[in-house]
Order: sequence, then C-alpha cells, then structure tokens
Amino acid sequence: MKFFLKQFLLVATITTFVIGACQTKTESEQRPPLVPVEDFFKNPEKFGWRISPDGEYISYLSPHHGHTNVFVRKISDTVAIPVTNDTARNIYQYQWKGNRILYLQDLGGDENFQLFSVSLDGKDLKALTPFPKVRTQIFNDWRYIPGKEKEVMIGMNKRDPRFFDPYSINIETGETKVLYQNDKNYDNWFTDHTGIIRIATKTDGVNTTYYIRATEAAPFDSLLTTTYKDNFGIQFFTFDNKNIYVSTNIGRDKTAIVEYDPAARKEVKEIYSNGEYDVDGLGYSEKRKVLQAVYYTSWKAEQHFLDKESEDEYNKMKNMMTEIF
Repeated sequence: MKFFLKQFLLVATITTFVIGACQTKTESEQRPPLVPVEDFFKNPEKFGWRISPDGEYISYLSPHHGHTNVFVRKISDTVAIPVTNDTARNIYQYQWKGNRILYLQDLGGDENFQLFSVSLDGKDLKALTPFPKVRTQIFNDWRYIPGKEKEVMIGMNKRDPRFFDPYSINIETGETKVLYQNDKNYDNWFTDHTGIIRIATKTDGVNTTYYIRATEAAPFDSLLTTTYKDNFGIQFFTFDNKNIYVSTNIGRDKTAIVEYDPAARKEVKEIYSNGEYDVDGLGYSEKRKVLQAVYYTSWKAEQHFLDKESEDEYNKMKNMMTEIF
C-alpha cells in the first residue's frame, strides 16, 4: 500500500511540475503586452468628424493646448487649423450652422453649458448665452428652413432651473426670442418642417402626456398619454406637416415605425416593422423630402433602406471604405 502511495505521489509531483513548466512557457509565449490604463481610456487623436453644409470643409475634435478642441480644414487640404482654443475644459458637443461652428461648453465642470459660435477661421468667437447658472441645449438647427439661415432653436432654463424654455437665437449676434411662453412647464418640444413648435410633452416621471396644436397661434390640446410600458417616440412630421412619424409598441409586441394622424388620434399606416427586433429610428432627406431608412439593433446597429437612391449612395461609400481599409 505504501509503495503504491509513494508511486502515486511521485507521479503527481512530476505531472504537476511538467504541467506547470508547460503553462509557464505557454503563458509567456501567448500573454499579450499590458496596455497602459492611460492609453485605454484616452481619446482618439482625431474624432467627431463633420462636413460643412456646403461640402467645402471638414471638421473634427483633437487635442490642442492639452484639451480637446475643434479643428477645421478644406476638403482639398491636408492641414487643419484649430478654431477653438479652450485651455481649461474639453469640448465634445459641436456642430455646423452655415459657415460657423457652434459648440457647448461649461465652466469649471458645473454642467451649465453655454452656447458659443465661431467662424471657420477661428477669429470671431461669440459667447451667445453667457448667463450664470443657466444651461443651454440645442433643440433644432433649422438647417433647411428659409429665413432661418442665421438662427437655431435652443432651450434654456433661465425662468425655472427645472424646465427648458424654447428660444430662437441669432448665431452671430446672440439676439434671442422666446418661441413659447412656457407657463405650463412643458418639458420637451417638436417642430414641423417650417420650424414651428407643434408638439409639447409633460411627464410625471412615469406617464407622459403629448400636446399638439395646429398653428403657432393655436393653444395646445391633449393628444394622448402613455405609461412607462408604452413607447411613442416622435420622429418628425410628414412632409405636408399634417401627420407624424413615430416609433411605437402600442398594440404591438415590438416597436415599429408608423404614420400617426394626430387629428384623428389614430395610426394610419405602418412604415416598417421587424419580427425579431424593435425598430426605433427613421431617417429622411431634408433636401429631397423622402424617407431614407429605418434603424434597429440586432447584435449590431442595422438599417433597412426605404429609398433606392439612398441605398445606392450608402453602398457606394461602403465599397470605397472597403477598398481603402
């Protein structure tokens, strides 16, 4: 018995030694290099790419003076210039409006974001909403609305810190105009394709009530109330500004894109549904006034095209990127 026990212990010891040696060698050969935590969490060298509305310029975010700033260059050039020079805080939220850059920035990390405007050469910086303890949001850039080439729709909580009231603001002068006297404390806004606020919402944290009006001068009237179980995500108005496109799961197992008639208070047409996934996004061409694609998430972000021209352009760009990379 002692002989077999000694034999067993000897074999076990040798086996453990051999396995340990093999594992050490294998781990040494296969173990990847350690990635410094600073590299893992740092921003890319260039990100947040945008193209100017006229297609002549390209912009992106990149480090400058130790913080993320906005760079701009001509499409045909290879060298970009910084148009912002923030040395205290990173800039992350920016966009084009005409030939100017708009960006949101807070001071000292207080999250009271102010709106700034700067020319594409960086020489005409404007602080558009320099109000202490007031946060600014951009609601609508009004890109294709005639007469609003120098205006955007913003929200500010100047009246009441809990609620954002809608304003129009001139991106060159900072002149503001109240778009709706929000004495009802609505908390969200939707405009039609002419830039007029047509829908407002109010929530108690569980239920959301939608209000609608036919014209800018008309009062808001209750449209419907949804619970936390319901999805009624307004996408945008139809191009005649009568109905609305929404993503909804009301009366369904999964969210679909439908056309909804607010006057009749009912769904009139299903645009697209998917038997396996919630469909929660709808895109359109502001220039051509056509629906382009719907969006949903499987194991990755996906789209289903509704417009042949848009699909062809997408595939063309996809093939170009495949050839480059």
